[in-house]
This record gives sequence, structure tokens and C-alpha cells, in this order.
Amino acid sequence: MRNQNHVLYKVFQRYPQFFLPVCQNMRQTPEYIDCVQRGMPLIDPKPEYSFSASDTFSVESTPAGDVEVLILSERSDFIRAVRTLAYRCEPAEIPDSVGAMTIRGLINWKKIYQHRDEYLAAGGTDWDEEFQRFTSVKANYLGTIILLSSGYYSNVSAETVGLGEEDWKEKSLTIRKYHELTHFVCQTLYPDNIIPIRDEVIADMIGMIKAFGEYDTHLAEVFLGVEGETFREGGRLSHYAKEDINGAMREAKKEIREYAERIKDRNKEDVFALLLSVF
Repeated sequence: MRNQNHVLYKVFQRYPQFFLPVCQNMRQTPEYIDCVQRGMPLIDPKPEYSFSASDTFSVESTPAGDVEVLILSERSDFIRAVRTLAYRCEPAEIPDSVGAMTIRGLINWKKIYQHRDEYLAAGGTDWDEEFQRFTSVKANYLGTIILLSSGYYSNVSAETVGLGEEDWKEKSLTIRKYHELTHFVCQTLYPDNIIPIRDEVIADMIGMIKAFGEYDTHLAEVFLGVEGETFREGGRLSHYAKEDINGAMREAKKEIREYAERIKDRNKEDVFALLLSVF
């Protein structure tokens, strides 16, 4: 077994299904049910990940609470992690334009086992009863993790952005991270105020300000797949457009202009403070 100090093992400790095989109907197998519902990981897991030294795992603080962030430098690892955690080990198709995903509602077994150890250390004697009490409150044991890949943001080339490849990769990761953190904050604090295209515009805006120090409205359109009056095939906006891509383009352009005006001369503020002031 590989070095268990690697960041992927930190995910495995929380979500033991992370190292299961990805295949059709995997979520119906006893192995999957044991991992997810009973916290019973494989005795000798053989994870199919690259274990890159560039991978990172962190817990980020936001106005909506802490959230886990896993950055995977290999695209194949990102796709596998998404399939494992978001699609329950099923081989779902992941578009090239998808470089990040936030997954909520996962049973975090590390939270449960930490509480068990604290309970027993304090002299508790009936863990079965305490387990029922503890898990009766979902916030006690459910986790949220943000998965990030290290590719170009929205599958937009470095040449299009006007940067060198390494510089664009670094800024792409920053945009992607703060885009997803923005969604986490807004969906947690304002669950009844979700408007997909507007929310994508805001999340891109916060990510761009964090990465560049300013909001570029032209790039904001390009990131969504809007290039003048045409739409780039495979652009992210198609995920939110339903059947009317032209209408979605008009809406996105309108939102981009409006938010650019609202944050005019305010780009240097803390990004979360800026987010809460405009949402």
C-alpha cells in the first residue's frame, strides 16, 4: 500500500468509497454499501490514482463555514474522483469544460469516528445509542468536498487569455477554487435564491478578481462560451441554457455588464466581503 500520508488518503479516511473501482452498477454492490453506509473501507485498497506530489487537500474557511478542497493535478484523477464521489462509482461522462465540482451530503466517517473516540475517552459506555443520537443531526456527520483539476479554466487556452501556459494554469486554479467557494457560500447562506446563469457570472467574477485583481468582462463572456454573437461549442453556458442558447447568451451578457458596474472601483476588497455585498 502506498504512503498513507498522501493527501488522497485523507479523503479516503473521510469517504472510504474513494478507492473503490469505477464500473457500471458499482453502487449496488455490498462493497460500496459497506463503505458508504457502514464506514467499512477495503482491507487492502488498490487505488487507481497517480498520487502526484502536486495534489493538495485543505479545509478552507468561508462565511458559510469550513469546506474541504481537493486539488488533483492529473485530469484522469479528477475524473475518477468525480465519478467516485459525485456519481457513486459509476462511469459517468465528464465534459472537458468541467474542471471543478462541489459535492454535498457525503457521509464523512472521519467526523463520526472522531466523535466516537471523544465519547469513549470521556467515559461513554453506549456507543450504539450515542451513534444514533449523533447521526440524528445531519450537520454532525455530512460533509462537503470541492474537487478541482489543474487544467485551463473552462477549457480556454493560454493564448486566448494572453498569458504563458504555466501562469495561466496557476490563475486557472485560483479562479476555479474561488468559483466553487462562491457557490458553496451562496448555496449555503441563500438556498432559496439560486439563479443558475446569474450565479455562474458571480462565481466567475469572484474567481477572476482573486486571480487577476480585477474583473475582465470580455474574459467573463469567453469563459461561458460566448464569443461576440456566437456560442463556442462545448462552452459552459450550454449547461444552464436549456434549449435557448441565444436567450442564455443575452442573459449572461446583461448580468456581466450589471455586475461589472456594481463592483466598479471595488475590486481590491476581500472577495468574500465583496460577494456578500452584491449577492
